[in-house]
This record gives sequence, structure tokens and C-alpha cells, in this order.
Amino acid sequence: MKAPICNICLKTEDQLCSHCQNKLDDGKITDKEVEVSRILYELSDNNPSLQDSEIVQVLDADRVLVVVTSEGDGAKVVGKRGRVVKKLAEQVDKSIRVVEQASEDREVIKGLLSPGEIESINKVYTPDGTSRKVVVDEEYKQKINLSVDELEQFMEDITGTGYTISFEEV
Repeated sequence: MKAPICNICLKTEDQLCSHCQNKLDDGKITDKEVEVSRILYELSDNNPSLQDSEIVQVLDADRVLVVVTSEGDGAKVVGKRGRVVKKLAEQVDKSIRVVEQASEDREVIKGLLSPGEIESINKVYTPDGTSRKVVVDEEYKQKINLSVDELEQFMEDITGTGYTISFEEV
């Protein structure tokens, strides 16, 4: 399993090697990424598909953890019938959302907004330049368990591009 921390640190419970500790101290990885990586590593004993997966990033929100995997590894982290995600959710006491990295931002955004659906992604011209706006049907606003601010921040963290979310009646 590939994770934000090295294989040796995945296997230990309390300490990080100097390299991984420096990454943590420098803000390149977070405590949540360390915790989730270690939990998933433990779960890989009973879920062999996890051994071939890559955890790229873990983003922490009030009620949700977003686990970002490399492209094609999302299903491995979810597990058969969602078993892996359920066990992870129990241990971190939050809902889990698994999002795969993708070459197109639309796929990443689609994963973050699930079960909501993207109506459109528009380029908006403002006096300050251009920005991108994601339009989602208003009926999904209460079904997505992330706030608008969290969604916008996570979109930028994962894709590197700033987006605004707009829930509109379609």
C-alpha cells in the first residue's frame, strides 16, 4: 500500500521516522493522513485489494473525511459492499467520502458532490479576472454532507484550481 507516510511508519503505532516527522512538521502531511493511513494498512490484512492501493491525501472536515486515492483505487478503498469504508468510519467517528484523482477536474468534483450531480461548470469573467463556477441542482444541497466552504476548499486542494459552488433551481 502506498500512503503519505513510509512503509515503516505504517507499521508502527506511536512514532514516525525522521523523514515522515519532518513532512508532518513542515505541513506536507497531516495527523489525519497518518492516522487514516495506519488504519487502512491494518485493514489491508483482511482486505488484500488495499495492498495495491494508493492513498494520496486525506482532507478533514467537521463531519466528513475525504480520502483521495490515485486513479482507479477508489473501489479498493471502499471495499466489497463498503466494508473497508464502514470500518474506517467507525474508527475515526466520521463519514467517509472516497474520491479518486483524475486527469479531469470534473471527475474529482463529481466525486466530492455525490450524490449531487453537476449541471454545468462555467467560466465566469469578473473585473479581477476569470473564475470557475460549478452549478448543482438545489435539491441536492441538503444531501451533500459538506458545507459549501469545505467543498470549495477541497476542490482547490485536490485539483489545484479554485471553484465556487452555486446551488440553483434547475
